[in-house]
Amino acid sequence: MNEDQSDRPRTPPVLPADDLEARTVRWPTVLGVISMVYGILALIGNGCGAGSPFATPFFLQMSGMDAEKITMSPALVWVQVGSGVIGMVIAVVLLAGSISLLRRSNRSLRILKTWVALAIITTIIGIGLGFVFLDANVQYQLDIQDATQAMIKDRGGNVSQFPAKTAEEIKSQSRIMLAAFGLLPMIYPVILGFLITSKSRSEQATNWQE
Repeated sequence: MNEDQSDRPRTPPVLPADDLEARTVRWPTVLGVISMVYGILALIGNGCGAGSPFATPFFLQMSGMDAEKITMSPALVWVQVGSGVIGMVIAVVLLAGSISLLRRSNRSLRILKTWVALAIITTIIGIGLGFVFLDANVQYQLDIQDATQAMIKDRGGNVSQFPAKTAEEIKSQSRIMLAAFGLLPMIYPVILGFLITSKSRSEQATNWQE
């Protein structure tokens, strides 16, 4: 049975209200989670970097190489360990800022701005130190290369299948790596610094609780 519904008044569809305020305050959660993940990865990475001068000889010896012939410059050891420890401290600053941001603390942006400045400065210093200790790093790689070839000979392998690189070749490749990848750690700090210095976000943060 069909009824004529043309005379019935049509009610407009009811759409949910656009909660603009809710949308504008989502950015602390997004940035807080991303920064926390980044901070955890940075903490792990720098921890591995700080321990690598002591762990690398052990793993090389486990692989069958003569670790006694592989020596890292004492200055390079201290630079690598120090860089790793400082990187871990800076990662803790980022974690503190990200947790504060998730809690909507008005101190969070100050902490994150501090981290941005520290991350950029230490990255630039790290690139500089990489060039300063380039020769020591090249010698370390040459020692590993010689130990690898010696291990292949001892096992009856064909050394010609693993052509050795000269010091100049290793140095040239190291320079390219420093120039190409040295600035990568600055990408997120620059992006985060740009986002948290926004006038609207700064004004929102002033209304948060301590």
